[in-house]
Amino acid sequence: MSALPALGPITEEQYLTDPAFKHCEYVDGIIVERNLGTKPHARIQSKCSRKLDEYLDTHPGGYVVVELHCRLQVRGRLRFRLPDVAVVLADDAAEQRYLERSPDLVVEVRSPDDSLTSQLRKMDDYFENGCRLAWLVLPEEKSVVILTPGGAPRTATAGETLDGGGVLPGLSIPVDDLFA
Repeated sequence: MSALPALGPITEEQYLTDPAFKHCEYVDGIIVERNLGTKPHARIQSKCSRKLDEYLDTHPGGYVVVELHCRLQVRGRLRFRLPDVAVVLADDAAEQRYLERSPDLVVEVRSPDDSLTSQLRKMDDYFENGCRLAWLVLPEEKSVVILTPGGAPRTATAGETLDGGGVLPGLSIPVDDLFA
């Protein structure tokens, strides 16, 4: 992670136009550096993206992206989040600089320096803005925590399969495939 200058609150426009913040999140006027993942993190991110993209090749109606800027409102405060992988369904504003809501499916891959609490807070932000399914991938445990708005978390481990629930019907990804 590169060091950013110490900053107090900045405006949304400053965040969006300063290239130094391209890979940072914006939470209540403050720049938040994202923890850079390791090689396994990047491989998992890539595998998730590829598997989801393959699904959408046969089930048109959406797209998969990595590190998509998502403009969210959380308790009346502005936040920009950048999920590791995002599936967006029925987006008619493809020309926008960022998504004006949460993706339908969010995948966050926990980096070694990420706290579980901070990752779960991000998921709450996504759910408050319309996300319907989230996967928190835990590389060190080789497991995936599956979250839905208002639902109890469920963990998928080796030998189990991730599914898309009502968001991506028919999706099936063996958990082992993410860590191979």
